Amino acid sequence: MTEMTGLSDLPGVAFTPLCQVTRAEALEHDLEILHDTDAKLTVQTHYGQISFSPMQGGTRAEIKAPHADYLQTLKDSLVEQITAVFPDIAQQIRWSDAAAAGQLPANARVMSVAAVSSLAGGFLRVTLKGDVSRFSQEAIHFRLGIPPEGQPVQWPTVGSNGATQWPKGDAKLHLPVYTARDVRPELGELVFDLFRHEGGRATGWAETVAAGTEVLVTGPGGGGCKINGPIRGFADDTAFPAVARILEANPDLHGRISLFASSAEGAMYPLPEHAGVDIIWESPAARGSMADEAVAAIGEENQTFLWFAGEKRLTTKVRAAWKESGRAAQEAYISAYWQS
Repeated sequence: MTEMTGLSDLPGVAFTPLCQVTRAEALEHDLEILHDTDAKLTVQTHYGQISFSPMQGGTRAEIKAPHADYLQTLKDSLVEQITAVFPDIAQQIRWSDAAAAGQLPANARVMSVAAVSSLAGGFLRVTLKGDVSRFSQEAIHFRLGIPPEGQPVQWPTVGSNGATQWPKGDAKLHLPVYTARDVRPELGELVFDLFRHEGGRATGWAETVAAGTEVLVTGPGGGGCKINGPIRGFADDTAFPAVARILEANPDLHGRISLFASSAEGAMYPLPEHAGVDIIWESPAARGSMADEAVAAIGEENQTFLWFAGEKRLTTKVRAAWKESGRAAQEAYISAYWQS
């Protein structure tokens, strides 16, 4: 696959302070720093590389990615970073490979709802129809863009600075993240399971949406679902579809995964059978100890891959314990799937 590259000069953005911010973000998100000298800083992300080098009166940025949708994601990330400190300069950014302003971003597709059905465990299974060429059987997460009711639909466009310009005000999209439960390229279908939150906007949408309704899909992102080595996993209801993908994608995997359902019904969620992985269904009363159990596992099971997904507050606790342990970031997946 041909690597894609984008270049942009950032006049007025000092190299040294920008590198300081970038290093801090790399540390926070467990990103690998490939080069770190007075002449260049390069950070490796899931989507590709971001590099900075000093130039007269500012900094030169270079991004590299394997395909256009990942390149767009890197542009969005970089422009957001610059906007936080230099909003005027961020609007003046121009890229060497600039896509025509006003078009749909490369990492977004408009798809339509094909079907919605009830699923055991308190879930709804949603099938979308459209272009799924960016997805593979290893792609795991995407962002769903739900238009507001009773308003003309507006989709995001590429701005003159290369970043995604999202609809605002009454046209603002609801943008939850979901796991791609199944990708069917021969049918042009993307399937995901939505955990039903009482009063949740996405739940209300899925319960009433008509077939043929258009939605936005951006991604995929969030890394793959291939795991090397034995696993010790912890997940609440929102992560059950991701656990299902892991079991399917890793037939030779072995280890244990503890599942913390919010109710007895949650234990009915359909998981594929797996000979090497023990699934432990914890009682709903044990949900509060999910993070504590994961922290204990970090100290006791140092040869396993830690997989943890749940509420943000619990995730923060587990991530802090993991960093304190000194183990490599590549040996764990710790992610917040929702926030209370």
